[in-house]
Amino acid sequence: MTYWWQNKPWRMIQTNLREIDMLDIDAERMVADLQDLKATAVLFNCAGIIASYPTELPFHFQSPFLKGDSLAEIIAACHKAGIRLLARTDFSKVRRPLYEQHPEWAYRTAKGEIVDYNGDVHACLLGDYQQIYALRILEELLTGYDVDGIFFNMGGFQSRDYSGNYYGPCHCAACQRAFDAMFGLPLPLIEDMRDPVYRKYRVFTERTMAECNARVREFIHGLRPDIAIDKDYGRRAGFIRQESNTAVDRPLPHWQHDASSNTKWAVGTYPELVSTNTTVDFIDFPYRHVAVSPHQQALRLAQSLANGGALDWYLMGRLDNHEDRSGFAPVREMFHYHAAHEAEYVGNHPRADVLLLNSNRCSDPESRGWFRALVEHHFLFDAPLLETALERDWSQYRAIILPDLCYLSDALAAKLDAFVAQGGALISVFQSGFSDDMYEARPTPALTCLGIAQVQQIGEKMRSCYLQVRDKACFPRLADTDLIFLDGPYLYAAYAPEVEQHLKLVPPHNFGPPERCYYEYAVDRPGYTVHAHGRGRAIHVPWLPGSLFHRQGYTNTAWFLADLIEHVAGVAPVGGNLPEQVEVTRMANDAGFELVHLVNSSGHYGTSFYAPITMHDLVVELPCDRAPASAESLTTGAPVPTAYAEGRLTLRVPTLGRFEAIKLCW
Repeated sequence: MTYWWQNKPWRMIQTNLREIDMLDIDAERMVADLQDLKATAVLFNCAGIIASYPTELPFHFQSPFLKGDSLAEIIAACHKAGIRLLARTDFSKVRRPLYEQHPEWAYRTAKGEIVDYNGDVHACLLGDYQQIYALRILEELLTGYDVDGIFFNMGGFQSRDYSGNYYGPCHCAACQRAFDAMFGLPLPLIEDMRDPVYRKYRVFTERTMAECNARVREFIHGLRPDIAIDKDYGRRAGFIRQESNTAVDRPLPHWQHDASSNTKWAVGTYPELVSTNTTVDFIDFPYRHVAVSPHQQALRLAQSLANGGALDWYLMGRLDNHEDRSGFAPVREMFHYHAAHEAEYVGNHPRADVLLLNSNRCSDPESRGWFRALVEHHFLFDAPLLETALERDWSQYRAIILPDLCYLSDALAAKLDAFVAQGGALISVFQSGFSDDMYEARPTPALTCLGIAQVQQIGEKMRSCYLQVRDKACFPRLADTDLIFLDGPYLYAAYAPEVEQHLKLVPPHNFGPPERCYYEYAVDRPGYTVHAHGRGRAIHVPWLPGSLFHRQGYTNTAWFLADLIEHVAGVAPVGGNLPEQVEVTRMANDAGFELVHLVNSSGHYGTSFYAPITMHDLVVELPCDRAPASAESLTTGAPVPTAYAEGRLTLRVPTLGRFEAIKLCW
């Protein structure tokens, strides 16, 4: 079956409507505003907490503000203009009057208390509201209105409210019965991976959510097989919608590669689905009516395009009554650019030689540190989740990085061992594979290619440690320093005799007063090891350099990471003179051309995002089996000067503003 969203331009805007926005909503004005931005889709509030249409279901709370144009009129106006309307739903809460009629639907704390947030009561995923009545709401919506897709907001087991208050795992009767049936245990009180009961609970929630999601999506298929469904992993169709957002209490630093990392995991894990990562217009839940920096929004959109994703923008209220319009201009610029080059953004696939596997969408410090090092030193890489790793072909990659992926299945560990044996390079950080996919510790690490004979202990008190770098052959970036600083845990292990151990550990020593600030010896504990396995090599890093780089950002750590990838794992980055503030990606298109993107993040300064600094006379060098017939800038339409010799293509970019896209044709 061919679906409407396949090979179609996707430029979506979510106007997250408040109740009052329905009082005087005008369908024609709404469509005109969308057309001004050249949007091809709109995400529109429809059902769940509040019905945005006249509902006949007694358990669906109808908005009392339905005075403007109806949902049917809005859909018709959108379709007349060629704009798809996707329904936003949220079944995570019910209005207080419904809860009082059905208290068994509610989430419950360990003390049996509910969470009532401004009159909306949290509903448990396993309660009858989400298990039974949500399906009847979906049936009413999807059979009564010609929506083109559906998005589920705040799905799963929710344990926090909008203020960030934490309530712990749900202890409602349904959860207690289901967890007891699966594991014969009482529910845990808090989320703590050190607790064996909570580890079982993690397995329980993952299995339960997968089963519920599959059931809901199959139900929708039966009603409307033609619509796009968010995260329809079973059918391998539809879209994956994510957010690049901010929060005032979120720990710093800002994750400046947020849209890139979101898009990379989605495109790499589920390439069959549309990756649509939205730039959230507002600062945080308490400040939904003031926008983040306009340049931050433009950077997010450029990162999405450069990594194979679609364009998406999310703001509160309507376009015609929005009070902070500072983001409109950069969003319009990016949407108009994409509209002018739709053909070039259909059928693209990343060309990369490094695989950064991750288990949590690059949200942990170790993954983010390696992600930064790869971006800022211009390696071409993918960053998919473990979810589909067993079914993916890894033959294009020369190296795989495991950023402290503790929990690996036996099957995936065997595939990684085979990748090395067949000639690949593996960089395994800290405790990767030390536990199984049920979150239980293994007696020995799963990856035999590492040559780890025994795990002895984990040193937690490593403040003031260093790693000595005496031989600079593999670390040219560290030519002017003999030390790498180490802050964080260190894994003491016994390695097989044939494992090469590199660098030496300077253990904790005096760092004050200054007169006594020196170390007297280094010990034979490695900063990394190399083990030949078949035709390849496995590298073990017994500390957490990615976390350290993400937290502190010093070049001392970044240079170690980059040299380890290039000179130990043997993967060369893109050549030329690109500054660290330029992200480079390479895409192959089904039509035979390639796209090389350069994204300029130089406007990220401290905790702010400003206009990027215009760069001049940039050079990009790529491996290439032949010279292209043409190279064209999509942002200017001008030809890009090239040179080709001995399998290397050189591109000369006279000026780089916000971003550049170079189309290479043969």
